[in-house]
Amino acid sequence: MKELPVTGTSALLEILSAYVPDDLINSLFMQKSRRGRPRLFSAAQLFRVNLLALLTPAHSFNLLVALLAEHRPWRSFARLRNRLVLPDAKMLHEFRHRLDLAKLRRVNNWLLTPLLEDCDGLAKTVSLIDATDLPAATNSYKKTPPVSTVPIAPTRVLAAARMDRVAISLGIRSTHFDCGFDNIVRAFCWFP
Repeated sequence: MKELPVTGTSALLEILSAYVPDDLINSLFMQKSRRGRPRLFSAAQLFRVNLLALLTPAHSFNLLVALLAEHRPWRSFARLRNRLVLPDAKMLHEFRHRLDLAKLRRVNNWLLTPLLEDCDGLAKTVSLIDATDLPAATNSYKKTPPVSTVPIAPTRVLAAARMDRVAISLGIRSTHFDCGFDNIVRAFCWFP
């Protein structure tokens, strides 16, 4: 069996380019005709640019967009003809948001069908890992505000919801204050 080229090289991108189902991806994202400007990039082109974030050393969309103008093999894999007209990071994030699990499963089934048809005559079973249900390993959760957890059992004292200044009475001048004590029951007094 022949080994695949190193990740991120143009040789690997040329091999993988034939397996990306452009017509299927474009049909999954077909929308009714709308007024206004036509879209600059097809769904298949944006899908391929999203794949570049996985197949190249540029793992963030901002870095990928910055390097896309310099790397001709990356642009040819994504089928982007112009060096100056490239998708920006916002377009890529919006496309990834529209790429839901059902659409990824359809692409995955399309890719697996020829592989499983070739295995019909084999006595052995084939097991393939489907990682489409796993959450993406992104750091987007860093910007979400912390959420207070609900206690399992009711507590006697309510905890402070946030850190605030401690209220002290040194600044209050209208409060009368006195020090000392007085015995209520004389039987408990001890005199030497």
